[in-house]
Amino acid sequence: MFRRETRDERREERVILSEVEGSSKVPVLRVKEVSVAFGFDKNGNSRDGRKPLQVTDRVSFDIFPGEFFALVGESGCGKSVTAMSILRLLPWPSAKIVNGEILFDVGANDAQAQDSRDADDGNANSRDLATLPLKDLQSVRGSEIACIFQEPMQALNPVVTIKKQLLEVFKFGAVSKNTQSKQDSAPSRGSSSSSERSGGDPVNSPLDLIREQLRLAGFNDPDRVLNSYSHELSGGMLQRVCIVMALLPKPKLIIADEPTTALDVTVQAQVLAVLKEMAEKTGTAVLLITHNMGIVSQYAHRVAVMYAGRIVEEGPVREVINHPMHPYTQGLLAAIPESHSDLRTLASIPGAVPHPKDFAKGCRFADRCCKCAQASAEVREKCLSAELPTKIAEANHFAYCFCAK
Repeated sequence: MFRRETRDERREERVILSEVEGSSKVPVLRVKEVSVAFGFDKNGNSRDGRKPLQVTDRVSFDIFPGEFFALVGESGCGKSVTAMSILRLLPWPSAKIVNGEILFDVGANDAQAQDSRDADDGNANSRDLATLPLKDLQSVRGSEIACIFQEPMQALNPVVTIKKQLLEVFKFGAVSKNTQSKQDSAPSRGSSSSSERSGGDPVNSPLDLIREQLRLAGFNDPDRVLNSYSHELSGGMLQRVCIVMALLPKPKLIIADEPTTALDVTVQAQVLAVLKEMAEKTGTAVLLITHNMGIVSQYAHRVAVMYAGRIVEEGPVREVINHPMHPYTQGLLAAIPESHSDLRTLASIPGAVPHPKDFAKGCRFADRCCKCAQASAEVREKCLSAELPTKIAEANHFAYCFCAK
C-alpha cells in the first residue's frame, strides 16, 4: 500500500540512490529530446496529405546501470510509445521517431561529454538506436535490451512448452557469443550440477542455466514448469517465466511495460520483488512503465512523471513522492486512497488526457490544473501560450511548470 516515507527511510533511499549512480557516472541509456509522430505512409511521407500527429515531445531521461527507473502517468500519456521507441518497435509504417537521439551503451572513454545531459556530442562508443541500421538493431533486441510485456499469455506461445520457448533464447543467439561458446561445449544434464572442460572451468548446459534462473524466480520444481504449456500456469507464474526469459541473456536494460497490470495485488508484489532481486544480482537496469504510484514508491530508485507526451517532473522517488513539484504529480498522489484516513470523497483530477490533435501550445495540463485556475492573469497567460513551461530544479529533482513550488 502506498504511504509517505519517514525521514530515516528518505535518508536510506538517498544512500541507495547515490550507490546506484555512483557505480557508473555514465548512463546505460540516454534518451535525448526524442519526439515520436504518427501518420506516415510506407515511404515516410505524411499519409493522405494530413500533418502527422506528434504524440511525444522532446522526451529526455537517463537510466544508470543497476537502476530501477519508473515512467509513470495516466493511460494515453505516451509511456508505452516512449518505451517502444527505444527498440523501434513502433507500429510500422504509421509511427516513427522524428527528432532526438537514443544513446545506448554509453561508454566511459569520453566521460567529459557525459557529465551533463545537455552535452552536445554523444559518446563515441554509444550507439544511437534511433538511427541504427536494422541489422545492427536486431542484435540489440533481446540480447542487450529485453522486454517484459503486460500480457504474459499473449507473449508466450500456447502450443509450445515453456522449455522449448526458453531454449529458443539460446537457439536464436540472444545469449552472448562468449556464454554460448561455453554452453556448446557442455553436455546437457537433468540437474543443476556443473561439468568441467579440459581447462577446469565449470560450465552449465542451457537447461542447467534455465533451471537455475527458474529457481531464483521462486519455482521450487523447475522441471514441472519447463514441461508445462502456458495455459497450465497461473498469470503470476507466466509473468515470472517472462522475467526469466528476459534475464537469460543478461541484458544491460530491461523494459518492463506495465508487467503486473493483469495480476492481483499479492502476485504483483511477488513478481516485482523477483524482478528487482534478479536485476540487482545481474546489474541490469530496468525501465518500469506503470500508472501505479504505489508500485513506484516501493521498487523504483528514480521516477519521471509523464503527461500528454511530455516529461513534467523527474527526480528520486522519495523526493517526488514527499515533495511533488508539478500540479499533475500532486494530483496523482492525492488521488491514491489511504486505508487509515477518515472517510472522504476520493480526490480526482478533473477532465482527461487530451488527444494529440488537441495538444495545447503551452502547458498541456493547464486546462485541468487547479493552480493555473487560481493563478494571476499573467501566470495563466504563460501557462496557456508559452512554448514550454519553465524548468524548476532543486538538486536532481526538477519539474516543468510555471506554477510549481
